[in-house]
Amino acid sequence: MAMKDERPASNISHAAGKPDRYFSRTIGNALRILELLQQSRTPLSLAEISRQATLPKSSAFRILRTLEIATYVQRLDGERFSILPGTGFLLNQMVNKVVEASQTWMKHLSQEFRETISLACLHDNHIEVAAVIDSPQRVAMGNVIGDLIPPHASSLGKCITAYQPDVRRERLLRSFSLARFTPSTIVEEVALSKELDLVRMQGYAMDLEESALGGCCVSAPIFAKGSEAVAAISISMPKMRFTNQERLIAAVNDAAKAISGELRS
Repeated sequence: MAMKDERPASNISHAAGKPDRYFSRTIGNALRILELLQQSRTPLSLAEISRQATLPKSSAFRILRTLEIATYVQRLDGERFSILPGTGFLLNQMVNKVVEASQTWMKHLSQEFRETISLACLHDNHIEVAAVIDSPQRVAMGNVIGDLIPPHASSLGKCITAYQPDVRRERLLRSFSLARFTPSTIVEEVALSKELDLVRMQGYAMDLEESALGGCCVSAPIFAKGSEAVAAISISMPKMRFTNQERLIAAVNDAAKAISGELRS
């Protein structure tokens, strides 16, 4: 997040296709199995995959073996299967779903507050800006699609990091390092751990000039399956306009819950 007074316009487009006579059933089944593994919080057995994908065990096994050889899937002890960490196109698929589900709510927040609305998504070992609606005001906070978000020094980063298992949380923090951006940046591990616990307890995160001097931000987590955040949505603005915080918190929480509901449905 950075202070700026001129903002380039940005457009986000999506293309959707419908299966036709050229649709490959085998590839479709493979994608379905990858989605099942991605959405499951635990590794799945061949029987579970066969049942959930409505495929014969022999067909499901051939697909799984192919995906294993191609390093998209890993086989664990007990003949259970899981997605291999960092499978890029599945991450992109989830990001696209989150962006699509968030568009309406980002527009609502932008219209109500006239401040910058940002969406960030979790990747394997980092957090990245996925969508932005810039503030129409001359002096505003800004984000850029594709920028990396510090997991310790921004409301988006803290919001997503707080809702991760300990191992994933440590990987995010270690990948970025606890860099100091302003005098208010939290760089001590004990203080940061307490801050992340507070985020989980209250259900939202705030950035009080921690990533940029003069900038404030409030975020809420977005969930797809389970209790691990896949994204977060934020409202950011200059400190001089960071008023009516109760309304800001309520609005961003309502938006995050609605987006989570759509993803889970």
